[in-house]
Amino acid sequence: MTLPSSGPLSLSDIQGEFGGPGSPSLGDYYAGGAYVPPGTVGYPDGGGPVAIPTGGTISINNFFGATAFTPGTVTYTSSSGTFTVPSGTTTIAIEIVGGAGAGGSGSYDFSEDQAYGGGGGGGGAKSNTSASASGGGQSLSWAVGRGGNYTDGLTGVASTVTGSLISSMSGGGGQPGNSAYPGDDGAGGAGGTASGGNVSNTSGDDGSGGGDGYPGYGGSNYSTGGNGGVGHDSQGDAGADGYVTFTWS
Repeated sequence: MTLPSSGPLSLSDIQGEFGGPGSPSLGDYYAGGAYVPPGTVGYPDGGGPVAIPTGGTISINNFFGATAFTPGTVTYTSSSGTFTVPSGTTTIAIEIVGGAGAGGSGSYDFSEDQAYGGGGGGGGAKSNTSASASGGGQSLSWAVGRGGNYTDGLTGVASTVTGSLISSMSGGGGQPGNSAYPGDDGAGGAGGTASGGNVSNTSGDDGSGGGDGYPGYGGSNYSTGGNGGVGHDSQGDAGADGYVTFTWS
């Protein structure tokens, strides 16, 4: 919330906005202290903005129109969890990208002395949403999709966000590139697909196919797919992990 810009304003109002001890004094509310963020401004006498003092003379008048709310952004690049929309938020923007697919393995034909390249992995898809937060406080569950790899699975995993504030969002993971065989280069994997975004849903790039002696290259947008391996059953590269970003204002 925001303190009133005119009319009655009390120390308890300031405490309600910024928090504070059980029996506060104005000296508890210097900017940069325990309760008021650095750079917080007020609108004394209907003017301003004027920075809340960091020391010296301070009065209730300094706090007209002040707010404890600070716009910001946070990006998660692994794992999963719950994000609580900060109090005072009016708009929340969400961007998610799924994990990319791994590159396919290479192969080698000894009779022809010829290396064959695996296909590149598909890139992860991206989904974007913007929603009214109505003052914040809502909880959103998020999960970051890992990139495909030869230990946990070649297909990229979708990144997701769910919660009552939005439709469920999914940035799908990219498909792995196909492995090469003697006499046959591997085809590229398909990019992931996205859903649930009310701003945009954008598929990841497809990986390219391998060529004689060359790897296929991963889809290059959003989260990049792994390049394919070349020759002698060499493994392709792992795909990049996805991410989840929340921006509030």
